Amino acid sequence: MLRVIAVVTCLASVLGCGSSGGSVLSNAGPLVDNTKWVPTDDGEALFGPRPADAVCDTTVVDCPQYPWPEGECVTFDPGSPCVTAYVPECLDTFTVMAVYTRMPNPSEPLCNWLTLEQPSLRAIRAGDRVEIRTFHAILTAPALGEARMMFAVGDELALDYSVPIPWPQSEFPRATWTAQEDYPAGTQLLFHVDNHGSNEYMLIEARVLEPTENTDL
Repeated sequence: MLRVIAVVTCLASVLGCGSSGGSVLSNAGPLVDNTKWVPTDDGEALFGPRPADAVCDTTVVDCPQYPWPEGECVTFDPGSPCVTAYVPECLDTFTVMAVYTRMPNPSEPLCNWLTLEQPSLRAIRAGDRVEIRTFHAILTAPALGEARMMFAVGDELALDYSVPIPWPQSEFPRATWTAQEDYPAGTQLLFHVDNHGSNEYMLIEARVLEPTENTDL
């Protein structure tokens, strides 16, 4: 179920990008804790109405680590039978929020529409830049379609990514969003995935950047 070996090296190189500026007044740092996401029905105004065939079975099956340890990520052995729609997963030194969309039986959808929420860890000020880094594996499906990953701060989309299914390679979609107004700590954050097929997606991180930080390196 889990295809993490090839991802770890890529994550190390992707997350190594950028350099800190060290501004005294900066509120830079992590915006999310990937162990704290919970499902929500909010976000329809941003992501569109929930389709009639949308489903997300959050029952966890054959996962000896469940319940997930509070505040910690989970490591799966190769070939693990664990079936879960979403999980805070350990990849090398990173904790990612992983979303899985298909049961072991490919005819059974597991989760083709999921929105997760949590309150922001820190305030965002007008003019602050927020970077969102994500990942998806090779995307497969029995029929043509489209997958989306979206990330919202309050009522604003900070990441709006779509890709056709099937897609022949893994990708690391990322976005840098500039806040047009202040958002206090505790502002609702939403991470949304909709998809069909046997696929996996990850939110790697969302963070407020240092004013001088260059994300193009």
